[in-house]
Amino acid sequence: MKQFIGLFAVAFAVTFSGCAIFGTMEGRITPPTLLEKPALPVPPHGSKDLFLKTELLIAKDGSVKRVCLLNSSGDPAWDSAAAGIIERWKYSPPLDNNVPVQMRIIQVAHVIANPPIMVHLAQMVFLTESQADSIKAILKAGASFDSLAQMNSLPNSTLRGGDLGEIDVHTFPQDIQSDLVGLRPGQVSRILPLGPYYAIFKRLD
Repeated sequence: MKQFIGLFAVAFAVTFSGCAIFGTMEGRITPPTLLEKPALPVPPHGSKDLFLKTELLIAKDGSVKRVCLLNSSGDPAWDSAAAGIIERWKYSPPLDNNVPVQMRIIQVAHVIANPPIMVHLAQMVFLTESQADSIKAILKAGASFDSLAQMNSLPNSTLRGGDLGEIDVHTFPQDIQSDLVGLRPGQVSRILPLGPYYAIFKRLD
């Protein structure tokens, strides 16, 4: 089983700085990239922040199969709630020579008490930038965002025409959060990197 270690921060969510490889690896390893991250609870005991070390087993489809907290916040109820939320995080599939594999990663989360920023968003996700470019051009010509999402987006973002509902922008990688916050109602984003994928977002209201 492949194993990685990395460091990321959480502000009712996560900013992800990548994984560093340790141990002996064979083949071409592509570690999982964190794509969607429901927010963790407010740090316990009135603390403004804490560091939480976790061991995660990431499945071939990028879902989290197992969560093990390697240190405690000191509050068992908070630890349990945090582990339950981490199980809902979504990653890109771990790859070994471009073949999806199960992978164990060890990461440290810096949990910071920042308020959520809720925005009603829809999204489309594509494997390549050229696919996203083609759909962006069709959008500019006046095509319906939800129809294009249902017909062209990766399967996990086709439901309800890509409508994510009211969602905290901290759920997404830090490098695209400012783009999402800056969208006006009805406005479509530029093509944004989302791990190994490419995404187009629309603010619905």
